[in-house]
Amino acid sequence: LSLVKHGVTIRYEFSNLLSIASSGENERDLWDGYVNLGINLREGNTVQFDYTFSAGMQRRSSSSRFKTDYIADYSRYQEPETEETKVTADSERLTSSYDWFFNPKIYFRAVDFEYMADELLNLKYRIHYGIALGYHIIDTSRTSWDVNLGPSYQKSKFLSVVDEVNNSEDSFGVTLGTDFTFEVTSDIDYDASYSVQVIDEASGGNIHHFQTGIEIDLTNDFDLDLTFYADRTENPKEDSDGKVPEKNDFRLVVGLSYDF
Repeated sequence: LSLVKHGVTIRYEFSNLLSIASSGENERDLWDGYVNLGINLREGNTVQFDYTFSAGMQRRSSSSRFKTDYIADYSRYQEPETEETKVTADSERLTSSYDWFFNPKIYFRAVDFEYMADELLNLKYRIHYGIALGYHIIDTSRTSWDVNLGPSYQKSKFLSVVDEVNNSEDSFGVTLGTDFTFEVTSDIDYDASYSVQVIDEASGGNIHHFQTGIEIDLTNDFDLDLTFYADRTENPKEDSDGKVPEKNDFRLVVGLSYDF
């Protein structure tokens, strides 16, 4: 491999090449991000309001990768007879990770962070921190598939419990994750990600998160996104009224996103 800069040619052996990242004269050239919004409004016999907002940024260099994503989901409807408003979804999730690449195949995840709050799951907050070792199974111009595995620590605080003295739990565990992307055509991309946190029963047991969808290019900067989310908590915490939240939560979101 030969690189020419200011008339000077520098040659590198391919065996010493870790990766190549696009760049420029400014730091911002290493960053990219997105903002996505999906809204559903209904009036008449059914009065309902739903929204899903998500945003994220990523910085990629030749030897490291930083990524952060945020998503908020809210839904409410009004009873036709009583006009009572009921909230059926109210959650938010923030994830951040930092990877350092040993070579083109293996990377070390020095930071694996997640913050989550979910009123319907009786979660005031849940904080997860871990480290992991990752491996590129596939890394081509059209397909990317990563897996990572490592130890983690989690602390949860609940909105209400039968015994108010024990309104929080913490646990050490193991986290397994995988991310897959595929360029179906020049205008359509498919992606899927899955993670499972294996912790003790008091903190929720196995906690699963799955996300998959397609992204359709509308213009240079705007995309149409169809995304399916599935979450499962094996042992959700009973609230002060003795009600146990549902283990599974599913939702399908259609939204418009702006890439920058």
